[in-house]
Amino acid sequence: MLNALGQNVSATIDAGSVDALIDSIAIPAFVIDRGHVITHWNKALAKTACLPSEIMIGTNHQWRPFYGEPRPTMADLIIDGTIEGAVEHFYGGKYKPSDVLDGAYVAEDFFPDIGIEGEWLSFTAAPIRNQEGNLVGAIETLVMISDRKKAEMELIEREKRYRELSTIDSLTQLYNLRQFHLELAKELERFRRYQQGFSLCMLDLDHFKRLNDNHGHLFGDKVLEGVGKLISTYLRSVDNAYRYGGEEFVILMPQVDETKAQIGIQRICKELNDLTFETDAGEQIQITASAGLAVVSESDTDKTLLAKADEAMYEAKAKGRNRIQIWSGSETLNGESPSH
Repeated sequence: MLNALGQNVSATIDAGSVDALIDSIAIPAFVIDRGHVITHWNKALAKTACLPSEIMIGTNHQWRPFYGEPRPTMADLIIDGTIEGAVEHFYGGKYKPSDVLDGAYVAEDFFPDIGIEGEWLSFTAAPIRNQEGNLVGAIETLVMISDRKKAEMELIEREKRYRELSTIDSLTQLYNLRQFHLELAKELERFRRYQQGFSLCMLDLDHFKRLNDNHGHLFGDKVLEGVGKLISTYLRSVDNAYRYGGEEFVILMPQVDETKAQIGIQRICKELNDLTFETDAGEQIQITASAGLAVVSESDTDKTLLAKADEAMYEAKAKGRNRIQIWSGSETLNGESPSH
């Protein structure tokens, strides 16, 4: 097909050679002239899009393999001279200027209508200029990158899973001890820098060793799993809970004083009192917890704050269990049963 584009692309190559050159490119490609009319639609694109060149050349339907309705391709935006302004609108953050060719752009996107299950494509659009430097057309090439994208997504998923395994306790699905120490350090830094106080609760299930001895460790794991789920349910959105070890849990409660913190922990302990677990023999088991609360102070380190909450928790156990105890000064006070 001899036209102005063919003449301008090369004065020394005849039209048949230009057609053969573009047709022999191993990756899908099309060319449009300044009127947005398709002048070349190579074999690779015809096979990929299931649209033969006979019905595409001479039309302005270059959008058909990619979109459900007419809209400009990147090649069209280059022809219009609006690509710098319009590419963000049509391609969002999926594009970038080419590193190797001035005026060319590269983008990636998923096209559900290509192939059986859709395809990820990387496409490059570049201007075609004659010897005088005038724009005479644009070429767009496509590379299927679904396998690469799949590998990237699998890598991202593996990295995400690794992060989860390094921060999440697999049994309770709460954050683990390592993550607790990291977050506690951050909370202490915020407190020192911005005076944003927080409370720390140490919560321990009552008579858990007896439960394990009487009903087995598998049942004990079932209880721990259920407790983790319950704690997650009744936390504020800004609070975080962690499995400290065994049947011990810690809860970080940002920007709350001891009164509000006690109300939050009271709610969790009350829900624990109402929770039952059924053994293999059909026996219904109820559990309780003892909790110690400590509010951060100017002199606290991570160790001293933990020690305060731990001391308050053991004070709660000493006073009969199923209680919440707040640490203050060198004494604990306000021991209270969650049922009150």
